[in-house]
Amino acid sequence: MPLAGAAVDLVAITALVYAFPLALAPWALYVFAIGAAALRFGPVGAVGMTALAVVGFDAALAIRAGEARATDLWAVQALIAIGLVVAEIAWALGRKTADPAVGRARAMGALVRIREPEALLGAAVAEVARSSGVRGVWVWARGPDHRLRVTAASGVTPAVETVVSADMLRRLHGVVPLDRVIPEQSGLVIPVSIDPPLSIAVDVAGASKDDRAAVVAAARDLVADIAPLVSVAFERTGLAEDGTALVSLASAIGRVTSERTQAGAFASLVVEAGHLVEGQAAIVRSHEGTAIAGDLDAAAIAQAARDRRLPSIAMIAGAQLALVGLGEGRVLAAVGDPDRLAMRITHLERLAFAARDRLALLAERDEIQRSAQELGRDVEHLGGALRAREDALATAVHELRNPLTAVHGYATLMSRNLTAVQGQLKQLERLMADLLSSEQRGPGADESVDAVVETREAIARARVRSGVEVDLDAPDAPVLLAIDRARFAQVLDNLLANAAKYSPPNEPVVMRVERGDQQARISVSDRGIGIPPEHLERIFDRFYRVPGSSEEVSGQGLGLSICREIVATHGGDIRAMSEGTGRGSTFTFTLPLAQERAPA
Repeated sequence: MPLAGAAVDLVAITALVYAFPLALAPWALYVFAIGAAALRFGPVGAVGMTALAVVGFDAALAIRAGEARATDLWAVQALIAIGLVVAEIAWALGRKTADPAVGRARAMGALVRIREPEALLGAAVAEVARSSGVRGVWVWARGPDHRLRVTAASGVTPAVETVVSADMLRRLHGVVPLDRVIPEQSGLVIPVSIDPPLSIAVDVAGASKDDRAAVVAAARDLVADIAPLVSVAFERTGLAEDGTALVSLASAIGRVTSERTQAGAFASLVVEAGHLVEGQAAIVRSHEGTAIAGDLDAAAIAQAARDRRLPSIAMIAGAQLALVGLGEGRVLAAVGDPDRLAMRITHLERLAFAARDRLALLAERDEIQRSAQELGRDVEHLGGALRAREDALATAVHELRNPLTAVHGYATLMSRNLTAVQGQLKQLERLMADLLSSEQRGPGADESVDAVVETREAIARARVRSGVEVDLDAPDAPVLLAIDRARFAQVLDNLLANAAKYSPPNEPVVMRVERGDQQARISVSDRGIGIPPEHLERIFDRFYRVPGSSEEVSGQGLGLSICREIVATHGGDIRAMSEGTGRGSTFTFTLPLAQERAPA
């Protein structure tokens, strides 16, 4: 393209010289062509264009011989003189700027087309080595083992490996004089990449002492221009490798999570982890030192996993392994190239995370299947037991009616101080009637009870039954609830009885009554043995008792289920809260407020 441009300039100007009258001195147009050639090709271009301009002008004169005069020939000498002057100027300017500017521009133009990092480093070393006064250029890879390794070189270079101190390794993150690393050589060590950590070393011992500073400055500027290209090349290569690795990771996760059994998931995980690191993998139980899948040294892997925080890279039996937690005391170990392990340990962790979720899902499915089978057997057994309990309960209630009738009669004959006894007997009769009926009564339209009054009476009954100390926090004004008195008293008695049974002696129980906009909240809090968190959801199930409590306190597991049925029937809700064993319990239930009646 530059040659074609010069040829077009020459032909166009020759045509103009032929077209214009010779008296106008059209030959002066050749000066522009000579100048353009000097800019494109330097002094050689100026001389060449001058020669071609003379030939073109002579051709124009020959064609127009009839118009030419003898004085027109002096223009040839003028063109030669002008061409020589332009060539000398171009030569002087080129000599002055070639090293720091033109040389760098030429080198960058050649390097910018190279995409592979290794090829780019090799070409960069060659370009720097072309600089005047440079005796040798090489690339040092900085390793964590305090060694500098030569990866590309030109000219005089040091040994393949050079051991340096930890302090020097830190200093090499910046520009360092070469004689600080190798005393017998002079020059600079200039960093060109952070990841991987690389430096270019330039030995300028071939330059004279007067020119050495200029040579070092020029080499430093050129390496500084090259450094961004190297970083971009490594980043581009890393992105391409990461993209390929992510595709492989996605495929590996897909294959592991598509397994239908735990054994299949373990086997697939070992295979896919080995592919990711281009090595081998195994799954080990860290506490037992046994292998679940894979052929690596399970005992050594288990020991290494117990000694460090995962994920981690460990040296085991002379080989580097990546260790990743797999949950439930399991460890995924992969052996391969150290650099590849460092790059892929994050991918291994993601693969292990997906496998952990899949294994948990499969284990849960298997457990549900086993539980379903056991539940089927338990249902058959409990069906017979429940029928037997119902028969025994109905018989017991029926047999209690006769003595209760007699007790009620005797109580009527006694003094008025036993009015409370009669009330309790009537309530007991109603409760037994409900037990014999097929369903419980719902809230009546006109039934209501003052929660504050009934709570105080329930506290008095509890003190008589068990001697428990109960503190009450309640408003002074009545709190009317939409529930009949017997049912409300039954809930309060059951909750207070539970608090008394499961609390240590001399520990007070606290009751609270709170009125809201649409409902009231009543709570019973004790400082007793507490309820483990895993049993809070089942504590209201019929016949359910917290394991271990039956050995300390007698009971059938009916009271709380009766409370839930009564509260739910009257449009309320009941919940249990506990911070754990030995931390006490709080039972809270809500009931809707009774609608106030207009005065008659």
